[in-house]
Amino acid sequence: MTRSTAHRIFLLALAATAAACGPPETRPVPEAGWFQGAPLPVPRTGVGVAELGGRLWAVGGLTAQGETTPQVDVYDPTADAWVMGPSLPVPIHHAAVVALEGRLYSIGGYRGVPFEPVAYVFVMDPAEGRWRPAEPLPRARGGIAAAVSDGRIYAIGGASEDEAAVRNVERYDPDEDHWAPMPPLPTPRERLAAAAFDGVVYAIGGRIGGISTVLSAVEALDTRSLRWETLPAVPTARAGLAAAVHGGRIHALGGESPAGALDAHEAYDPRARRWFPQAALPTPRHGLGVARVGSRLFAVGGGSGPGLTVGGAVEGLLE
Repeated sequence: MTRSTAHRIFLLALAATAAACGPPETRPVPEAGWFQGAPLPVPRTGVGVAELGGRLWAVGGLTAQGETTPQVDVYDPTADAWVMGPSLPVPIHHAAVVALEGRLYSIGGYRGVPFEPVAYVFVMDPAEGRWRPAEPLPRARGGIAAAVSDGRIYAIGGASEDEAAVRNVERYDPDEDHWAPMPPLPTPRERLAAAAFDGVVYAIGGRIGGISTVLSAVEALDTRSLRWETLPAVPTARAGLAAAVHGGRIHALGGESPAGALDAHEAYDPRARRWFPQAALPTPRHGLGVARVGSRLFAVGGGSGPGLTVGGAVEGLLE
């Protein structure tokens, strides 16, 4: 059986599982603006989210009981329905999750409460239907961000056992299964967001310690020259936010500050080199995941209060 055939069989199995659960509740989808989707089966925060195969994959996180979960849920935007995917080998929260070349990667994160940084990197091919280990990060850390550019993964920042915020940046080559050191972040930080567009990786917001140390810093790594540049700050300083490219702009959503969970939504235009205000998140939250599927941008999970609060909100944006 070829890999592409196995992949199709896996997706058909997901569709069959969703059908077996009965038809989803019909929800009107507007022509533009935010709309509600079916909520996460298990509300959580510190969840990693990425798009793969036209579906959203929600990976790990912290539950309302303060437990770390290995659960992976898969959302079909067309059916507005969730099914279970292959669980992580170990429970992890606040990991970075990205998709590359038809595979899903979970990078770093924490184990348990209190938070224990890990160096684990797991990769999942839907054709195989299971996670397997890849080369670990050179330095264990949670609250890490990652982005994909030109077929490689960039792992950025985070918190280690001995530093509240680090400057580490590494690049992963999937063909060699190897992490290589990159020029360090100009500003150390954790619980930041990252996104990549046109050969540039953006590091947005985050914090250097507790909630009182949230940042508005935005720095960009040109993956060709391997030089960092300081860009205009994101208008709302915050940590625990998420980011994704949508409509040729880098969208930064949610997060928290000393004032609490935020509904902030701002977009950076690389050509204009400016941030623009966007339609606010209907549900303020931090520790959420954000990814684009087709023409829609989705915000998944996250806590709407301070500290360990969880949520299952799934909200999509049409523009």
